[in-house]
Amino acid sequence: MPVPKTPARMPRKLLRDQIFDTLLDAIVAGDLAAGEPISDKQLETWLGASRTPIREAVNRLAGMGLIEVLPQKGTRIAPLDPTRFREEMEMLGVVYSATVREATALLTDADRAQIRDLHRAVSQSTDALERARIVDALMNVFIDRYRNTLVQRIREKSVPHVTRMITARPGALDATETSAALDALAAAAASGDADAAALATRDYFTAGAASVTARDAAEVGGTADGSAAAGFASAAAAPATAALTAAIPTAATPTAATPTASTPTAAVPTENEVA
Repeated sequence: MPVPKTPARMPRKLLRDQIFDTLLDAIVAGDLAAGEPISDKQLETWLGASRTPIREAVNRLAGMGLIEVLPQKGTRIAPLDPTRFREEMEMLGVVYSATVREATALLTDADRAQIRDLHRAVSQSTDALERARIVDALMNVFIDRYRNTLVQRIREKSVPHVTRMITARPGALDATETSAALDALAAAAASGDADAAALATRDYFTAGAASVTARDAAEVGGTADGSAAAGFASAAAAPATAALTAAIPTAATPTAATPTASTPTAAVPTENEVA
């Protein structure tokens, strides 16, 4: 049939969702620093929106643990939590490796080509945030092909925490072990070896957690078993010295952003298991 001449009614993203995406992107990228206080007035000025949709987005981010609403003290960006980072990485390694094992046999030629392109891109990138987002997109090829909504929910909740920690530790995931794991994953996906792909996925998250923890220990001067984590969390909780309007992008209106985070035999959650 010919293209209709009557304009189609396309669903538009709600303002609160646009604000949520913009704030999420700023938090993950570190533009809104860990521990930095924020106020409704500042956000209203930056986002050009009223208090109601802003509070809805802030409350949603608070539910994810990315913003803290402190009684009698105000609102701030949640401090970085190295312990949570390690736990999120361990959990993603378990869930993703199981997902990759099941999805590998379902990959199409287009999927394999996309994985190959993303692997090439992450191998060439030196920017921590960009690398984290490319790896997320690569993993999402498997998630999309497997079509398990609960795995997608886990990704949406966990990846922002992982990515903001990686962004705060640039270069920490450039380790040989993480690069080798991604190489093995791309090769296994290309050959259709589900077990090897699952193992490589687990190895990536295991090595990634160890690499960031070691970098944290080296920079803070503690040990990887906890004292560095405590020191880093304390440092990250200090409010940023720059004003909010200087720290965040100068966009007048919010735009949608790409949010742009151990055993391999764990089962993928089923639809009957409520996350």
